[in-house]
Amino acid sequence: MDRWFSEEQLREMSRPTMDRVIEKIQTGEYDEAIHLCDDMKSEWGFLHDLMVESLAALLTYIGDMHGEEEVGTALRFMTEKAWKDSAYKIATRDPRKVAMALAATWRAHSTGGVGPMPGEFTVEEDAEKFTYTMNPCGSGQRLWRRGFYDPPKSYGMTSKSYDWSFHRENFPYYCAHCTFMNESMPIEWVGTPLYPLDPPLSPDGQCTWYFYKDPRDIPDRFYARYDKSKNPEPEVKGNRTKS
Repeated sequence: MDRWFSEEQLREMSRPTMDRVIEKIQTGEYDEAIHLCDDMKSEWGFLHDLMVESLAALLTYIGDMHGEEEVGTALRFMTEKAWKDSAYKIATRDPRKVAMALAATWRAHSTGGVGPMPGEFTVEEDAEKFTYTMNPCGSGQRLWRRGFYDPPKSYGMTSKSYDWSFHRENFPYYCAHCTFMNESMPIEWVGTPLYPLDPPLSPDGQCTWYFYKDPRDIPDRFYARYDKSKNPEPEVKGNRTKS
C-alpha cells in the first residue's frame, strides 16, 4: 500500500498546535494562524468532553455495581490523591492570582465555545468576593443538558441525599466531585472552603461559584453543609488571612 503522508507531514502532525500558531504569526501567515486556532479548540474540546463523560461513566459503574455510597468513597479517594497539594497552594497563593487562575480554569472548561451546548461563564466582583456564574458549566452541567442522565446513556444520579450531593436526591454523580474539591476536603485540610458554590437546581439553571478575597468572610452555610463550624481565625500554613 502506498504511503499516505510524507515524512515532513508526519513530523508536522506531532508538533504542538500552539507552536505552529506562533510560527504562522511570526511569518505573517495570519489566516493560517486563525485556522490553526480553530483546529486547536476542536482538538481540546473533543478530549475534554471525552474525559468528562468517561468519569461520569466510571462513577455510574461504581454506583451500579457497588452501591452509590461507594461513589462518595471513590470521589473522596480521588480528591485526596489528585487535589490535596493543589488545595494547599491555592489557599496560600496571592488571591488576585487565584481569581485569575479560576477564570482560566473556566475558560478551559468552556473549550473555546466548541461542541454541543458549549460552556459559558461570567465573572463579577464586589467588595468581598468574585462570583463566577456558569450557564452552563462547561463540564458536568453540559452532560445534564445534553440528556446524558436519561436513556440510553443513563449516567448515575443519587437516589438519596448525601452531604456530598449538596443534600440533594437526583443529583449527578459527576457533579458531586465539586463538594469534595471545593468545600468539604479543603475545610479539613486548610480550614476553609476554596470555592464555595451553589449548584444548579435543574439542567436549565446556572452553577455559581464564589471566591472570597478573605476566607474569613465565607458564610457559615458553606460549613453547615458538612456539619462543620466556621473557625473565625482559620489556622492555615501561610494562609493569606495571616498576611
